Amino acid sequence: MFSKSADAKRRHHFPRISSITGRLAFLYTLSAVVTLAIGAVYVNWSLHSAIFKAQNDFIDDRLHVYRSILRSHPQNLDIIRKEIEWEGAYAYHPENFIRILDTDGNVVVETPGMPHILPVDKFTCPSGPRIDHPNNLSLQVQNGRFFMLRCDLTTDTHELGGNWIIQLGHDITAEETIIAERRKQMAALIILGIIGATGVGVIVAREALSPLQEITGVAENITVERINERIDPVKWPTEMRSFAIAFNGMLSRLEDSFTRLSQCASNLAHELRTPINNLLGEADVALSRARSPEEYQRIIESSVEEFQRLSRLIDNLLFLARAENPATPIEHSLFDPMEEIGKVCSFYEAVAEEHGATISSRGSGRLYGDQIMFGRVISNLVANALYYSPPGVKIDIFVREANDRYLEVFVTDTGYGIEASELSRIFDRFYRVERLRGRHPEGSGLGLSIVKSIMDLHGGTVSIESTPGKGTSILLRFPPPPAT
Repeated sequence: MFSKSADAKRRHHFPRISSITGRLAFLYTLSAVVTLAIGAVYVNWSLHSAIFKAQNDFIDDRLHVYRSILRSHPQNLDIIRKEIEWEGAYAYHPENFIRILDTDGNVVVETPGMPHILPVDKFTCPSGPRIDHPNNLSLQVQNGRFFMLRCDLTTDTHELGGNWIIQLGHDITAEETIIAERRKQMAALIILGIIGATGVGVIVAREALSPLQEITGVAENITVERINERIDPVKWPTEMRSFAIAFNGMLSRLEDSFTRLSQCASNLAHELRTPINNLLGEADVALSRARSPEEYQRIIESSVEEFQRLSRLIDNLLFLARAENPATPIEHSLFDPMEEIGKVCSFYEAVAEEHGATISSRGSGRLYGDQIMFGRVISNLVANALYYSPPGVKIDIFVREANDRYLEVFVTDTGYGIEASELSRIFDRFYRVERLRGRHPEGSGLGLSIVKSIMDLHGGTVSIESTPGKGTSILLRFPPPPAT
């Protein structure tokens, strides 16, 4: 429920873009726009702050002069009047409008034309002594000009003229025009940046994703005949090099599986052909002329042996098919493996005597797994050791618990041994050591494949070591029971 809600929120806040190129271009454009916007806001704020600080400093200096004259030399008011009237009379657009009022609100002196542009009531003046931070505000009047207004209360220290109110309006139209032009330029820059970033983002995204087109081409060209093709990961970007290596690994596994499947199909056809040919040959011989009941009985008995061989082969194949299915359940239980080993040894006791072989078992431990499957593993290993070894072979089964709590089962024999070049394929289906095929012609080469499948089902491992002329040792490792 919460996952769906989170997904819905994510889809609501972010646009759904199916193309990776589109997503990268969108994110690249978004980052560029955010960066440009932050830069534009900062530049505009810096420009605005710098301009208005300069104007404030100018107003402070002008007011300081007037305050000093009115406080210390109020008799020089005529000098101020002449300066104010002269600036307003001879300037077409005065930059400064000054008005001096007494405490009763009567105008003492003001810039000509000021009542029409900046009336008295446009200023907000302090009611008490002069404050440290006077009131400033920007005002746009009817003719479109901008002014920074300041009102200040000044006390006459000589008590010759009382208190004075100074109103000063400074024209900042030029500065506001500059700021407005810069804002337009910034907006145009952001729009051009969006267009440029989008184009660059698309180009960059396509260039960055160009290796995917290569791997797509390779994937499209792969067939059964060309499954050995690979991608060179060296020329790929670092971020995608691991993907190229994984893709090559997948192709290698597919090629290996296909090769094994082809070999398995060939071996299966060979294994099926022998009993079927035997059955066909016996049937042709039986039908070639009339036979006595005893002859028909021998032929049927021989056919039954071949049918039994085919039945065992089919059963083994079905077991392997089920064992390789990850969903195949197995009955786990904690049991003593020595009991199952003892049953297997008793079952093969007569065959061992016939071959002059000895089977021994030792050790102890507890195994967590399927008891019937474990018995089948031991049975297959003992059968292989008996049928593919010389007379007098010694077979030893040793059980112990390793330091990592895995249960280890060693099955060793003193048989012919296996060449190192053949050990890598010994667990393949239908694979049999070529020089030992004649010792057990009725075998199918599935015994060790079944052993490996059962170990995989248990999450364990099987490994083999062999020395030609000395014997073979197989190690089974079963994982410990889960913690309760």
